[in-house]
Amino acid sequence: RMLPKRALKDMETRFRQRYLDLIMNPHVRDTFVMRSCIISEVRNYLEDRNFLEVETPILNMIAGGATARPFITHHNELHRDMFLRIAPELYLKQLVVGGLDRVFESG
Repeated sequence: RMLPKRALKDMETRFRQRYLDLIMNPHVRDTFVMRSCIISEVRNYLEDRNFLEVETPILNMIAGGATARPFITHHNELHRDMFLRIAPELYLKQLVVGGLDRVFESG
């Protein structure tokens, strides 16, 4: 398939076909590169200060997060419904209580 002859303007096409947007609009590519550099610098800043990067669960077996209505999805391999986490800080607090004083999570 041929590339479009002019820059993409239609927002739906830009989001659904991100690869085309990156090819046709250099400023979009620059934004991705800049975002990556910023995230890398923030990570380096925290790691230089002895923070530990951790990953916490996204899907839970039980709903949590105060009074918010949970997002429910089905895990095919486990044959059960699971809940998208609402409050990411709960797991980070557990790590702090467990003795990891400086933790962060990105993404």
